[in-house]
Amino acid sequence: MPRVKQTKGGVDLAAALAGIRIDRGQAIGPQIYEALRHRIIDGRLPGGTPIHEGEIAELCFVSRTPLRAALQQLVGEGLIVTRPQVGSIVAPRDRRRFLEALFVRSAIECRIVRRLAERGLDEAALRPLMMRQEVAARADDYAAFFDADEDFHALLASMADVPNAWQLVQSVKSHVDRERFILMSSIRGRSQRAFEDHLRILDAIRAGDGDRAAAEMAAHIDSVLQQGAAAGIGSV
Repeated sequence: MPRVKQTKGGVDLAAALAGIRIDRGQAIGPQIYEALRHRIIDGRLPGGTPIHEGEIAELCFVSRTPLRAALQQLVGEGLIVTRPQVGSIVAPRDRRRFLEALFVRSAIECRIVRRLAERGLDEAALRPLMMRQEVAARADDYAAFFDADEDFHALLASMADVPNAWQLVQSVKSHVDRERFILMSSIRGRSQRAFEDHLRILDAIRAGDGDRAAAEMAAHIDSVLQQGAAAGIGSV
């Protein structure tokens, strides 16, 4: 077993990277990318954590080639930065990029729900996902709800026949996700409120009211600003 790695910032890399499972039958780079991205978003790899390829490769039992590709993707998303005399580190939370990502996400997802108001929903596909959300919301399990929330928004894009639009959102919204995760984990009942937002969005779609669906979606996305400010954590 690799020895425990302690970064200069005090982050125990072995603990932060614990639980990563690599399917050797699938491309390794995308799996490492998803694992590292998730750990940056949920704070296990906080801003300022030094990124050393050799240590991460050793702890994750992967070679440097796919790891380097994953790190470059995270650099492209602004989640990893390189600084003189410091090297590569997990990027600090960035308010400018956070607000920019909110703008992009709102613009795309409001169009998605407008389209669904015209086309309708796949209720059979929605049903199990809404049950997952409800269970997580009632338990106030923010980690489980976060994953179900991601699947909900991806499913809306798929049902609107624009799955690549969600991929575009994904490419910029990591900075929003960092704030959302902090918000969900620090405000009691936040998951329930997000679930209720989803119900209102779906009600508007079912009613064929594209304007209301878009307004509900915009309010849902912007809630990370309002509730974060109220909790004193929205000013990154």
